[in-house]
Amino acid sequence: MSAALDARTFPRNHRDGRSRASSGPRCSTSVPRASSSLRSARDEVFTFEQTTHSDDIFAAAACRSIAFASSGAYADRSDFARRAKVAMKTEAESESLMKKLRLLGACEVGYESVVTSLIVARREIGQNGEIPMWFDARSLDPRCMSSREGFVMSIVAGSLDLNVGERLPAEELAGALSPGKRAYLSNVSVLPPVRRRGIAFGMINRALDVARDEFGVETVYVHAEASNSRAIALYEKIGFEMETREPDGVIVTHGRPPRVLFRRGTRTS
Repeated sequence: MSAALDARTFPRNHRDGRSRASSGPRCSTSVPRASSSLRSARDEVFTFEQTTHSDDIFAAAACRSIAFASSGAYADRSDFARRAKVAMKTEAESESLMKKLRLLGACEVGYESVVTSLIVARREIGQNGEIPMWFDARSLDPRCMSSREGFVMSIVAGSLDLNVGERLPAEELAGALSPGKRAYLSNVSVLPPVRRRGIAFGMINRALDVARDEFGVETVYVHAEASNSRAIALYEKIGFEMETREPDGVIVTHGRPPRVLFRRGTRTS
């Protein structure tokens, strides 16, 4: 079942107010090579794609900004504070993604030796703006919608970065296996209204396929806070195993919780 979007609330030209990073020359509109789909018990169909399209990039930036603002330090802030944080984070993250993907002519600082790919989870909506009944339209931020030319409008419900390189910039823990053939997942995020529907699972599996088939990667790593039991349970369910853990002392020396580094081979089931 579906419900129609109110055109007054979600205009077709929903990109107003986007950052300069998304207002320049449009990126490729072709459907990426890496694409798969997942159908849940509720007949919800999501596709998992590797993309460089400017609409997708901005929608992914908004998606992860909203996801991260719903937890952590901003979870208990006022609605106004969260909206302001999301707006600022979306603009900054959009530009950062464009640089990581080498689409602005300048590379993100620290990523000079890293090749980044963006994976998104997409749910198409109807030609007349129908969205699934289970997705509350009142909670849908129009910035998470992508209207790629020549394609049906869609909701970007999740995103992650696949980073091929020896280490992930700004992370203390680096992998020990597969030198020259390793990659790291980062910014794994899913919109709050559609969590626990297998979206993160589908995105990570698509990233594993891309890492293996397009980059020849043998081992994929991912970091998680030691206290983030949900993320750890997800990674372990997919087949990741812990390689190393930071000491508790980083709370004092770095002012943040300790992190755990997980690894998984790309050819294991």
